[in-house]
Amino acid sequence: MPVALVLGGRGLLGRPLMQQLAGNGWEAQTLDPEDCNLLDPGELQPRIESLHPNIIFNTVSWNTEDPAEKQPQEALSVNRGLPAFLGGLVKGTSTALVHYSSDQVFNGRKDSPYTEEDKADPVSVCGKSRLAGEQALLELNADNICVIRTGWLFGHEGDNFLKRLLERAQTEDTVEVIHDQIGSPTYVNDLAQATLQLVKRGASGLYHVANTGQASWCELAAEGRPASPARCGPSPARTSRCARATKCSPRQSTRRSPETPCVRGRRPSANTSTPS
Repeated sequence: MPVALVLGGRGLLGRPLMQQLAGNGWEAQTLDPEDCNLLDPGELQPRIESLHPNIIFNTVSWNTEDPAEKQPQEALSVNRGLPAFLGGLVKGTSTALVHYSSDQVFNGRKDSPYTEEDKADPVSVCGKSRLAGEQALLELNADNICVIRTGWLFGHEGDNFLKRLLERAQTEDTVEVIHDQIGSPTYVNDLAQATLQLVKRGASGLYHVANTGQASWCELAAEGRPASPARCGPSPARTSRCARATKCSPRQSTRRSPETPCVRGRRPSANTSTPS
């Protein structure tokens, strides 16, 4: 039975990914921050090698922008340091690597969905560190490394925007939610399923994976409210008013949930790798 190692297997995306792997004939193993220091190569490498994985999925990231602005080195260690180490570890071997990145690598000024050919232009420390992680992997030009950009993730388990907002709505009279940022809310179970489709195809290079359609954060919250015992509904507000908002830089992603994910991608080459 092939072995799959999920870094962050107890997280928002890691949980459904572990379930999908186990249901598709994989022996799914996980390493989380509670198990070892994922940022210490001397500690992480022997743990990985002891499991003899056929593939590694890196779901670990620093994706909250406000703290990243205050702790840029920590964000860079997670978002670039870890994937760069993993890329070096698998290059030239039979072990594949799937790394998840984010729509934070774009500036959000485009009026149509972003494609893999669009120039990355991050406006936050978090976005810049995510792009650096992508570049560290794509510059290896390895046929066993796949980078998946996604964003606006939500699910039933793990920490995510929709879950936190609905919890607030149970105790607060008014919850202001950003209505001037548009993206493609993506259900983590769908993302996990689409990831396995890419793995089965032996995909490498850069891919955008997200649910079809689009919505604002406020629209997403309104869709989720009927399924929760919330005492109030979301009140639309501009980004500047929502100091508690998770997403700070306006940007657009690609599509929407809960429909089947749309998978796009390209194979990087010397002149088409992700631009800085």
